[in-house]
Amino acid sequence: PIPQRAAGPTSHLIPLAPKSKPLPPIYYISTMRVYLVQMESVPGEKEKNLKKARQMVLEAKPTCESLILFPEMFATGYIPERAEELAEDFETGSGPTAQMLSELAKETNCFILGGGMHRAANGFTNRVCLFDPTKATDKQPYYDKVHPFFPEQKDFTPGKEITLFKIQDITLATAICYDLRFPEEFRKARANGAQAFTVQASWPAVRNEHWETLLRARAIENQAYVLAVNNVSADGTYIGNSQVIAPDGDIIVKAETKKEQVISAEISASVVEKIRKEFPIF
Repeated sequence: PIPQRAAGPTSHLIPLAPKSKPLPPIYYISTMRVYLVQMESVPGEKEKNLKKARQMVLEAKPTCESLILFPEMFATGYIPERAEELAEDFETGSGPTAQMLSELAKETNCFILGGGMHRAANGFTNRVCLFDPTKATDKQPYYDKVHPFFPEQKDFTPGKEITLFKIQDITLATAICYDLRFPEEFRKARANGAQAFTVQASWPAVRNEHWETLLRARAIENQAYVLAVNNVSADGTYIGNSQVIAPDGDIIVKAETKKEQVISAEISASVVEKIRKEFPIF
């Protein structure tokens, strides 16, 4: 069969079937590459963690206009009990984490989802920001974790709702770790147009089976991509298992257990729409 001409450098078309067979629908697939940074964060060592995070991304040589994801509280490690000491103001972008991520977005010409403990007027929030290479550090959209985990519930204020971001042709909804256990949030985001979900986590190894099961469930029940990035640690508390899951529940790529690495995959809004059209469950 003769494939049609691609629409652009990041697009391709499914080849036409032979004339002897009925022609299937032709889906124009404009893709976006995503990078998940599975890393170990030394508790409280912000400068060291930020340096490593930046180095891992640059060594991965991400394609321009890709999306890069970091785990929950990657700059400090998951230590919400030290928020008073380690939180920073992501609203103004004046802290070292926001500055590094903003600079890295511009340096790589990529979109970056990352954050940490945000110092708010009424305490703290667990925040992730979308760092757009074309925007100033203090103009980045953000999401505050709607369902703080038990160690956070004393001092952290819950966010109000899952946030939707539009990057290229993909509409993303963000979630942080414990949010994964609340399918109603994902369903609302799906109803509002979400085609992919990001899950940035510090998910412990002791509940790894829950991690694996819930990630696939969120993908299958919403017919959406799930981009899930997790920490690793030398003591085995966190073992990673970061992964990209397709809208039909198939695992596209999965990181090695207990290893720092950057994994990558391509996602496409057209694939989401194809799957939803062929098997409409809404």
